[in-house]
Amino acid sequence: MAKHSKKRLLLLVFLSSGLCLILGVLCFPVLRSLLSPDFREWLIQWVEQLGMWGVVGLFAIQVLQIVAAFIPGEPVELVAGTMYGAWGGLALCLAGILAGSLMVFTVIRRKGKAALEKSGYADAIRKYEFVRNEKKLETIIFLLYLIPGTPKDILVYVCALTDIPLGRFLLLSTVARIPSVVSSTLAGASFASGNIGLTLGIFFFTGLIGLAGIWYHNRLLAQKNLS
Repeated sequence: MAKHSKKRLLLLVFLSSGLCLILGVLCFPVLRSLLSPDFREWLIQWVEQLGMWGVVGLFAIQVLQIVAAFIPGEPVELVAGTMYGAWGGLALCLAGILAGSLMVFTVIRRKGKAALEKSGYADAIRKYEFVRNEKKLETIIFLLYLIPGTPKDILVYVCALTDIPLGRFLLLSTVARIPSVVSSTLAGASFASGNIGLTLGIFFFTGLIGLAGIWYHNRLLAQKNLS
């Protein structure tokens, strides 16, 4: 690694650490109230009052998150785990992911590049053009959805332009998403139950895995786009 690259990396780490420290101090009063037993009791009562409307509403938000693509999925998954538990939240999120992926895939597959240009994601998708020429298409799709740090919702648009059958795509992408989704819903569920240690442990572990995934994802893109 060049000397200038090392300096930029150290500066980025320093700035990120400082930002996290500042945000932690500023958000401490809010976090303290969120961790209180009174808040968790109120949350449980609120979810019970929502009934089926809570399920329908969160399902719709999850579908929208997939279609819009730029909306991060982790907050939705955390809320799902907090409201409906790790496995209930997982089931709800996967149902929304399936529905949203089906909608996007079907539209792009039928309309082709014209619909892609109108979606506004053309620039973000160009660096994944190599996927369309992959001989082991299903393997690379599963890998991209499995590793953290990839724009999984943008990849729906990419994969719709390949030759992969719809059923195979939905199966591979959904199964590969499970580890990421369940880590978020489990964190939400442990928070709702008052197990703050487990919640923080999950965040720490997934953060480390996420950093490794981002590094591998960027390395993979560099290799594929240079070949």
